[in-house]
Amino acid sequence: MTTDKGPGEMPHGMTDTHAADARQRRRLLKALACTPLMGLPCGMAVAGGNNAASAQGREPLGVAISACDDDTGQHFASCTSYQGMERWRQPIRQRAHGATRHPHKPWALTFSRRPGTEINVFDLDSGERIARIEAAPDRHFYGHGVFSPDGGLLYTTENAIAPGEGRIGIYDVNRDFARIGEFASGGIGPHETRLHPDGQQLIIANGGILTRPETGRVKLNLDTMQPNLTLLDRVSGEIRWQGEPSHHQLSLRHLDVSRDGTIVAGYQYQGPASDHHPLVVMKRPASETLQELPLPQEYVPQFKQYIASIAIAPQGHLAVATAPRGNLITLWNLAAGELETTLDFADCAGVLAVPVTQETPAGFVVSNGRGEWLLIDEEGLPALGPVRLANTHWDNHLALM
Repeated sequence: MTTDKGPGEMPHGMTDTHAADARQRRRLLKALACTPLMGLPCGMAVAGGNNAASAQGREPLGVAISACDDDTGQHFASCTSYQGMERWRQPIRQRAHGATRHPHKPWALTFSRRPGTEINVFDLDSGERIARIEAAPDRHFYGHGVFSPDGGLLYTTENAIAPGEGRIGIYDVNRDFARIGEFASGGIGPHETRLHPDGQQLIIANGGILTRPETGRVKLNLDTMQPNLTLLDRVSGEIRWQGEPSHHQLSLRHLDVSRDGTIVAGYQYQGPASDHHPLVVMKRPASETLQELPLPQEYVPQFKQYIASIAIAPQGHLAVATAPRGNLITLWNLAAGELETTLDFADCAGVLAVPVTQETPAGFVVSNGRGEWLLIDEEGLPALGPVRLANTHWDNHLALM
């Protein structure tokens, strides 16, 4: 379902794989221009997000989507309630990573992790596969994507394999997810992307790590990597802002954004194990710089330099970061900019901020590689579970449906 093949250049940082084809270019610009930006009703701008803060303007269904494997290594997409009850499970050909929901249709999408080449679209109610989107030649996916506010466009993080550069693929939902163009992501290895609450900007974690399909997941540029956090205009492709971490080997990978535009991201440090660096970073709406949150010395050995997932509470006062190598759920006070509390949970990775329901309090769902599903409240206390699903190993992320 892709139409573009290769990396040409267009104005404002856009690349179009058929640069000589004027009709293709006009279709892309028309599709982008027709998507609403500002003046949206409250909450609509972030309707394509993955958490409780981004669920404004729609009624959450009380379920989450996650990728998982069974004991034999078969890959699946799973729809599971906040309480850990599985609604459906569908096999997929490639291991998936992140997921998202269409803002106005009952569709769930799962994105294959690098160097995967497919996105699966499922009906949320039945689990039926609606479509399979394949990567363009010389491209692979990085495991994440997000919709435009009206749901007409899908943006995905991708690798332009030959030059080794990051791209944001653009797909027209109303044309069976035809690939209509791409932007330069602003760096190498774009990983998670979210829609900014203004509806106009994409927030992109460019991890900075170069990989190629022929060498698998081997990291090829650790000495020269240049990770960054980028705000990209989703219509023009122009970079509106970029921030770099304090050390060039602090790879930015996963992030979340609150309703007021506060961005929280997690690092995965690629340097010596003996080094001590912050692992959670924040950008406040009025700030032009990244604020790295201090990690208390006593936690340095346990975190093992790795954050898997980030989720911000709906009120924006609290963020959860999972540290699977240290078996820790960590809660961060965003007003104070400091670690507030931790909770032991083996191999925890996926985390999702969830709203209050008749059955559960507002809080966070956390999953792990052992098939366990834990609901904690905003004090970091277990509210339900852990519930273990047999023959299941959850992948790194959860997405609110």
